[in-house]
Amino acid sequence: MNTIAWKELRSFLNSPIAYIFLIAFTGWLAGSYFVWGKVGQGVTFFSVGNTSLDVYFSLVPQAFVLLIPALAMRLWPDEIKSGTVELLMTYPVRSWEVVCGKFLAGIWLIALGLLFTLPVPWTVGAYGDLDWGPVWGAYIASLFLGGAFLSIGLFMGALCSEQVTAFIVTAAICLLFVLMGDTLINLFIPKGLHALSNALSFSSRFNYLGRGVVDVADTFYFGSVTAVFLMLNVTVLETRKGA
Repeated sequence: MNTIAWKELRSFLNSPIAYIFLIAFTGWLAGSYFVWGKVGQGVTFFSVGNTSLDVYFSLVPQAFVLLIPALAMRLWPDEIKSGTVELLMTYPVRSWEVVCGKFLAGIWLIALGLLFTLPVPWTVGAYGDLDWGPVWGAYIASLFLGGAFLSIGLFMGALCSEQVTAFIVTAAICLLFVLMGDTLINLFIPKGLHALSNALSFSSRFNYLGRGVVDVADTFYFGSVTAVFLMLNVTVLETRKGA
């Protein structure tokens, strides 16, 4: 598993994808927070006028909706299209080790991207007394959210032979999870499903963790979603192996 993870990570770092991801992610968050503002609201650091990073971390889900699918779309489709996935399955390695290895490589790159954003809270903290508890909570929440999105991307990538298809479908599913629980979305679904929509919402759970309160229910939810999609990915590989 670790061997596969290192192989995938080296593959990332030897291609422009990793650097495009890191630059886009860091630039998206920093640019939105300091210059452009949150989509549809125009709220920036300078307009808020305090050292709170609530607005900054609320940008993470919308950034991940596009960037994580773009990161995940190369993990499987190329191997499926070229036929190397069948060769991989002949090696003395279990399907779950292959899936977890690819997942770990993606998580390490996401963690590296988050590490590159640390100058933002350091800069904000220079303007006042920044409460680092919620900041670290938000970084933990970002890793959980990124892991859930990545697992969805891995599963969809294992079903697709084209990167573009994997990207579009993964981004659509991730966007759906983010929008669940939104007041506007709840207007278009039956009232009886509002509680379910709120419970499945990635955004509400992410925002709660981002306040610095690492709740067991929220971490379990993100962990469960990640585990389910990774197991579905393993099932797809086992099916290919048996075909």
